[in-house]
Amino acid sequence: MTAPGTRPELGRPELTRVAGLPAAYCPLPSERTAELLDRHAGLSGALEELRPRVEDVLYTLVPLLDGARDLRRAVLAARRAAHRCAPPGWDEPTAARIAGYADEEACGALGRWQELTAAAQAVAEELDKEVARDRAAAEDTLAAALEDPAFAHSLALATPDWVRYGRARGSRKRQRALRTLYSYTVRAAAKTSPFARLTTVGVPGGAHDGRAVQQVSATVAFTALYALARSPRTAHLLRYRPAPVRPAAPAAEASDDPALLMLHPEYVATGGVTWRLDQVVEAGPAADWARALAAACTPDEGVSADREGAWPDGEGAWVDGEGARAGGDAASVRGEGTPVPGDGMPAGGGTTPEHVDDTLAHGDAVRTLGGSDPFRRFLRMLDSGVLAPVPPWRRGEDALDALLALTRHLPDAEPPGAAQAPAAGHTVDGTDAADGLAVVGRLRALAAERERLAEPVRPGAEAPRRRAGAVARVRELGREWARTAGWDRFEPAEVWYEDAATGLRLPPVVADERTAEDLRRLGAAIRPRLFRSHLYDTLVRRFVAAYGSGGSCDDVLGFAMRCGAESDRDPELEQAVQLDLAAREDPGERAWLPVGPSSAPPTAAVLFQQLRGGPGAAADGGPRLVVNQFNPGTGGLLTRFKELLGGDFAEALRGHVRRCWPHAAHHRELVLWTECSTAQAQSCGLLPPLTLPGELGAADALPLDATRLVHDPRQDTLTLLAPDGLPLAAAYTGLVPTHLFPKFARFLAVLSDPWINGSPLSDHRMPFQLPRDPEQVRAQGRETLDGAGAVVTRRASWTVPVDRLPLPSPDAGCGAEGVAAMDAFRRAHGMPREMFAYLLPANGGGFGPDHDRKPLWIRLDSAVSLEVLAHWITPGTGHLRLVEALPAHDGHPLRDADGDRRAAEHAALLHWADTGEEEG
Repeated sequence: MTAPGTRPELGRPELTRVAGLPAAYCPLPSERTAELLDRHAGLSGALEELRPRVEDVLYTLVPLLDGARDLRRAVLAARRAAHRCAPPGWDEPTAARIAGYADEEACGALGRWQELTAAAQAVAEELDKEVARDRAAAEDTLAAALEDPAFAHSLALATPDWVRYGRARGSRKRQRALRTLYSYTVRAAAKTSPFARLTTVGVPGGAHDGRAVQQVSATVAFTALYALARSPRTAHLLRYRPAPVRPAAPAAEASDDPALLMLHPEYVATGGVTWRLDQVVEAGPAADWARALAAACTPDEGVSADREGAWPDGEGAWVDGEGARAGGDAASVRGEGTPVPGDGMPAGGGTTPEHVDDTLAHGDAVRTLGGSDPFRRFLRMLDSGVLAPVPPWRRGEDALDALLALTRHLPDAEPPGAAQAPAAGHTVDGTDAADGLAVVGRLRALAAERERLAEPVRPGAEAPRRRAGAVARVRELGREWARTAGWDRFEPAEVWYEDAATGLRLPPVVADERTAEDLRRLGAAIRPRLFRSHLYDTLVRRFVAAYGSGGSCDDVLGFAMRCGAESDRDPELEQAVQLDLAAREDPGERAWLPVGPSSAPPTAAVLFQQLRGGPGAAADGGPRLVVNQFNPGTGGLLTRFKELLGGDFAEALRGHVRRCWPHAAHHRELVLWTECSTAQAQSCGLLPPLTLPGELGAADALPLDATRLVHDPRQDTLTLLAPDGLPLAAAYTGLVPTHLFPKFARFLAVLSDPWINGSPLSDHRMPFQLPRDPEQVRAQGRETLDGAGAVVTRRASWTVPVDRLPLPSPDAGCGAEGVAAMDAFRRAHGMPREMFAYLLPANGGGFGPDHDRKPLWIRLDSAVSLEVLAHWITPGTGHLRLVEALPAHDGHPLRDADGDRRAAEHAALLHWADTGEEEG
């Protein structure tokens, strides 16, 4: 078998990320500081070279001065000073007297020492003044960044407390505030990670107007949804979905008492990211409840007719809009004092057609649960994940607007004479419950805060402060609702989602033939390291074991749940992960293994930066572009910007996604966590969805339960089929990497895109490997494609043990002495002055929230930078990875309308036509 062609096709569209601030806002030391550090280094070298000779001379003089004790003491003090490369401390008469005891060569060495130490002392004094001037200039530069309205506006989202209180007086608080401002300023000026207007985006070759896409975070709306579900006053507004239950083995389906699995959701929010951890667990007794509730999902037409327009009155009966009794039992509600709605109140909770088959109304749920206190039992079902409220919004709809519409008929305060409602944390029949009317009132307050959050960017400090206040208040709402839902691990930091387009006309990138050829050469080099994952092999083996060679599965969700069932250990899965790690070094034939027609051939997204001078920069042998990192090339990196960048961008991206699955007859998107993660929800809508349990519905949605999975015994591959029996591509177009998916969903993602990019030809490589001798500083030189200088595939870097860095104490400031010490360290290891720092965990293991941070731009000759770096390092950090800044702050080719340089990063999509065998 010979390998197919390795040169890729370049996809469309492209994307450029543009730094929100000019690169000049990175606070830089003066040229005078660099000159003084050069002189300091030269003098220090000369002193170190001369010191052994001076120490020998002074050692020889000591016994000669027994009769001149004052001179002997002066020489002994000079010996101690020589160890520190300090001046001897003699006045001229003392020096002249000592010279009388030394020969001419020794006198020359002592005289030279005095000259050098005096010069070094003068340089140190001047450096101390210059470092102080640099500090003042850095503070002025950082303060000037706040005058940029877009930056200040975005800072209110990123760090609202700092915007409100960060300019406090007092030395320690002032320095802490300065460090925070430094971190965000250099992120906006030197890094290109989209967040509000800290980084904006655009299409190369296009002009953009700086517009933004904004909305209240889906996370906050989702916490409100759960708070409404926990109140007897508002639970009836919603519909509910029972947890999926499946047999633990396909053969057990016919058993009278099969072992059962249940899909259990758990919501987690940390570091501004929200996700749903769907765990496949043994159902146990919960299976009976889930199955009974699932059976109740088929509406009872008689009851539905009786209850049309009716509402539970909290006393065991239903009332209509006029207060008359209606059919049915409402013992389920048990919410004393539940208000009777007025005319026009919607019945049963905002149902939509896609909810009818697998969801049920609150009344049906509690009637099914029964018991002496059905509402208490209902809350237990929510807490255990047996039931989950269904969001009353579809994909692409604003969640807050949907909740406001759902609750518009309810008061947000008690009407006169109404019974007292239980407050949040109080009980209903002994059960913790929310006060639904309080939630409604806060939802309306949230709508008012939305107006402040959406205020247009304006100059001045008041608008960012108002926005920061709104962010803080909405965060508190989200935290309150999450605690009401019982989510102790849930800290909703993101409350307002915002992506912004650049206001610049961006030059074309891939349209330049030289850049396009660089990318094709890069693609040809990485293609042999793009290989089929061993997880795909595991998936195939488990399918064949369950359904036989050439078998067919009509319950794809059940199969995925069985593959992803939680257990103490999954040796087969662990081995697959280890084999994938090993295969990165040499995939061999795995790079050319076949996949089914519903799986994508290999793809890659290349994130890269150009260097000043553009395509012609390599004319003198210098680098032309730098490869930052690789991502899957199926479009997920770009999809969240489809609304922001317009219909042409979306259509080009849609065409690219379809080309990535050339053998599929149907193309659908498979995106997780759309109900609780705004970025994931923003990534929806490019294609009709294939939905999993818990995901937002859509009019054209196809549930996973409607698909079929089949095995091809000839190629030993799997194919997902649509209801018409034709191959169906389930394109993951979300932002969150699939390796963070729950196990059962990860198998579905692997089925769709089974490729791993093991190429070392990018600067970002995971996992980071610590040096064999972790106590030493390890340097790694710059690497380029094919040994030529045009395409840099790895920047020069240094892995440094934290305790080897001459950093100031976090509790002490950094002065000229600290700057000089770091400069000496830098020179000893051949480091540039301008770098990016990455944190590496002490144990060399996985990355947690403290270490999975964006890199920090630093200057090793800046006292402010060194202080920020000292505070940035966490207690669990073992090493820093220091990487050359390439391009440097003045090396970016893009200029804004004022002529200032802007950092920019480009994303290009590569895909390969096929993976089948060729005759050779």
